[in-house]
Amino acid sequence: MRLKIRNTKLLKLMKSFQTGLITGLVMWVVAGLWHNLIVPSFYAKETGANHEGICLMLLSYMILALFMTYLYPFYCRGRSTLLIGFRFGMIIGVLWVFPHELLMAGAHGDSLSYVFKNGAWHAIEQGIGGVVLGLIHARKIGE
Repeated sequence: MRLKIRNTKLLKLMKSFQTGLITGLVMWVVAGLWHNLIVPSFYAKETGANHEGICLMLLSYMILALFMTYLYPFYCRGRSTLLIGFRFGMIIGVLWVFPHELLMAGAHGDSLSYVFKNGAWHAIEQGIGGVVLGLIHARKIGE
């Protein structure tokens, strides 16, 4: 009996890890499309950033997604919809980026307009991650 409980916990942990990896990969791809294909000149002009640390960026998105995967059940409280996932992701996006960008604006004189534009983008980017998380989590609730 005890072995079965441990296996259930391990299985749940593995599913959560898999959910985090899928969510992180989706956010990383969305970020790559946005930063490198859709508006690369905006970031080059505003910050001089060229986003070359692809592997480090992937790792950071995976870590963020694993945190999101852990926190999401507390936020959705047993119900999961696309809108709940998107709102959750938007909150995470603002919490993840906005305070740091505001600090950099104060410390280094970065543009405040950039801070707000980048914060808005990350609300959308992590909102998309929240939708993925919500879809996967809704399937778990239905099982």
